[in-house]
Amino acid sequence: MCYKIGCVYLILIALTFSCKEENNTGIKNSSDQYVSEEVLINAEDSSRSEASVAQKKEIDTLEMRLIIAGLVDIQSVDSSIRVDVKYSSSDNFMKKDLYGKLEKIYLQKEVAERLAKSQRKLKATNPDLTLLVYDGVRPLSVQQAMWDSLDSLSFSEKIKFVSNPKNGSLHNYGCAVDLTILNTQTGQVLDMGAGYDDLRKIAYPKFEQDFLASGELTKEQYNNRQLLRGVMRAGGFWGIQTEWWHFNAFSRPKAKELYDIVQ
Repeated sequence: MCYKIGCVYLILIALTFSCKEENNTGIKNSSDQYVSEEVLINAEDSSRSEASVAQKKEIDTLEMRLIIAGLVDIQSVDSSIRVDVKYSSSDNFMKKDLYGKLEKIYLQKEVAERLAKSQRKLKATNPDLTLLVYDGVRPLSVQQAMWDSLDSLSFSEKIKFVSNPKNGSLHNYGCAVDLTILNTQTGQVLDMGAGYDDLRKIAYPKFEQDFLASGELTKEQYNNRQLLRGVMRAGGFWGIQTEWWHFNAFSRPKAKELYDIVQ
């Protein structure tokens, strides 16, 4: 009996030393205990989670609002489309930055897909050309700021350039886009005879024939506008009579039925 007890005792001692040797492959903490692999994995996951939160905080607040509202970055639908966010700079009719850090153009998903269709049509016409987008969804708060900046104009003149915020604009729904055409070989935009956000009547499509007749609008400039309108129609957009750069994907009642205004 004593012999058996002694054997059991020796076995227990051997097992204890064996476990200690195995644990020595771990990492000691301050109390000389060894941290398990599971604890290390959990610590790594926590670190990654904190890094993810920090990264999200770096995203511009406006952009987060657009993403939460369900809009999409147009370059995620077609990466060949170029963007130049005019209202994130002072290169606009208000001469000031309205969008902050926003560097992407967002639209409703269906509208972005239509734009990609227009891009394919343009590329089929001339692979050296690309759509260059200046503006897409525009929060109502920005629309109000634009409207207020034109107080020197009469109401009838103001609505030619900026939709009345009380009614909402198709830009506010993410259903309108402002754009031009860029030649990727030269790095120059096509000459449209008037710049973006140009408030002069030479920018009005409805007066093009008059300006052609007077020579103030050249045939090349007119043809460039026609090219833009043609490829946009191919994607399911239509223009307006006071801005050569502006195109709508839906009527206002339809946009209101389908989407919410971005505030």
